[in-house]
Amino acid sequence: MSAGVSEGRNPPPLGRRSYNYDRGSGDSGLIFSCFQRYPAKGFEAVQKRLEGEARAKYILTTGGGYFFVPPPGDAWIDALFAQATGNA
Repeated sequence: MSAGVSEGRNPPPLGRRSYNYDRGSGDSGLIFSCFQRYPAKGFEAVQKRLEGEARAKYILTTGGGYFFVPPPGDAWIDALFAQATGNA
């Protein structure tokens, strides 16, 4: 069993998608994206569990970023401002 597998029975929701690419001249790899509410409990926890695993050299993360993707509609804007102003 991979060390990346969650030990609990209820892992945090993690929507993920991988894309292979090969641009020739040895420039090939995998682009991975995932969507989740709590990165520290999902993707980051998986990465920590993979440290030291035999295949870790093949799944090395070399770059990335965190991006905010709001839900549809405008209700999240009102909730954000209410929390920021203490009116939540």
